[in-house]
Amino acid sequence: MIDIVGVNKTFYVKNKKVEALKNVSLHIDKGDIHGIIGYSGAGKSTLIRLINALEKPNEGIIKINGIDINKLNQSDLRKTRKKIGMIFQNFNLLNSANVYENIAAPLKNHTGLSKSEIDKKVKELLELVDLSDKEKAYPNQLSGGQKQRVAIARALSNNPEILLCDEATSALDPNTTKSILNLIKEVKDKFNITVVLITHQMEVVKYICNKVSVMENGNIVENGNIIDIFTSGKKEITKEFVAQTIHQEGVKEKQLEIKKDFYKLSFVGENVDNPLIAEMLQKFNVTISILYGNIEKLYDTTYGNLIVTMDGEKVEDSLNYLRSKGVIIEVIKYDR
Repeated sequence: MIDIVGVNKTFYVKNKKVEALKNVSLHIDKGDIHGIIGYSGAGKSTLIRLINALEKPNEGIIKINGIDINKLNQSDLRKTRKKIGMIFQNFNLLNSANVYENIAAPLKNHTGLSKSEIDKKVKELLELVDLSDKEKAYPNQLSGGQKQRVAIARALSNNPEILLCDEATSALDPNTTKSILNLIKEVKDKFNITVVLITHQMEVVKYICNKVSVMENGNIVENGNIIDIFTSGKKEITKEFVAQTIHQEGVKEKQLEIKKDFYKLSFVGENVDNPLIAEMLQKFNVTISILYGNIEKLYDTTYGNLIVTMDGEKVEDSLNYLRSKGVIIEVIKYDR
């Protein structure tokens, strides 16, 4: 659906060269909800603006459905952009227009649509985002979540194939964030839209994304499906994001306190429900202390993890047994 190959993007700010993207390559499949996560300045917003040609790369290729969008003439580029919806952190609504008018605005530029067809489309979208009773309201009369629902409806007005979300939930409280993410999931499933979502919140990524790319200093440093990133992420920044969302920030301090190797045991899917630890204890007579643990959903898969210490003569046999049952194990060595 989206192919980005060898992209570089440089800006000059006050005569200072800023390398926003450095040799970035990324493939996004049709129907994915692909998260791009990184801290401020990582290059996320620049990357998403290249996908709809709001910016052009200094080098590299960006293809949508096999077409290099930077080689299109203005007329063809406008047609391509109509198939790419975008929602923003600040909602980007017209404050002087009511909800109905905000959603209808892109349709009025659509040649061939009658007034009654526009009206029908807008009312369908209002129903989809659960705002049928707000069509005459103005943005300053809406909550943050309602504003974002209007923005989603507007982004869907031209029946896009791709929906770009630029920090779309960063200004919202946790409950509203969840409702907006559920709406994006519903939209993706109903219309088979490909979603590209940039964020600095790993909570958002784990809730909605099936694929994720981690960015740092203009580079994509890690890329894969959500389960692999959570269970087998290699880069320090990836581990930092994961640790934040599973609330294990104090692991290093705890290890310095008790001066032992730790073992991170990750359970995916049906393994979460199986009594593997009890079976291991019966077989190998080791002692285990559980220091941290949690269970949650990653996209549509159950994921649980434990951080433990283990003592006994058959620790390695125990670990191998768990590995044979599909448990993913990371040894966190105590740095003496």
